[in-house]
Amino acid sequence: MAEERAEKRKREQEEGGDSTGKAKEEEKNRSLNVTLEQAEAMEKKQNKKEKGKAAFGWDIFNQDSLYKAHKKRVARVPVDRAAYEEAKEKDPDFYRDADSLAFGGTGYQPTKERLDVMVNELLDCHEKRNKFSRRRPENPEAGVDYINDRNKHFNKKIERAYGEFTKVIKENLERGTAL
Repeated sequence: MAEERAEKRKREQEEGGDSTGKAKEEEKNRSLNVTLEQAEAMEKKQNKKEKGKAAFGWDIFNQDSLYKAHKKRVARVPVDRAAYEEAKEKDPDFYRDADSLAFGGTGYQPTKERLDVMVNELLDCHEKRNKFSRRRPENPEAGVDYINDRNKHFNKKIERAYGEFTKVIKENLERGTAL
């Protein structure tokens, strides 16, 4: 099996065409039949699609998604450049290095207004997170076979696990022909 794959690779290299080379050649031929405006529109559309692509599954926690979320949050908090420049001029150790003896000192202390802005932004994020969970709609056509919400979820689990085995018994009970 491995020998066959090695021979196939060797033949492809001798022929001078590998799969990526063929794909590039096809892309080149396709781009020859497209006008500049169409190519720019296609590229813009592709970039927009990539930019707006939502994270899925475990990708929610990857570094790109976390960085995008950070950029969105930072964009909502305005930056006071004048105060930044003033603090930089006032403190000679504004940019400390590893050899600085001022470790653990007071350092930069944000103003009360800046703290309020940060707290408000955190509260807004908390509200959005709470709104994210939506209420699932009830199906009025479904039969009621529960006495409370907890029993409803238990019945759903039982139905998933044993539904196919108890189908005949349920039908007999509904008809009244159960033994």
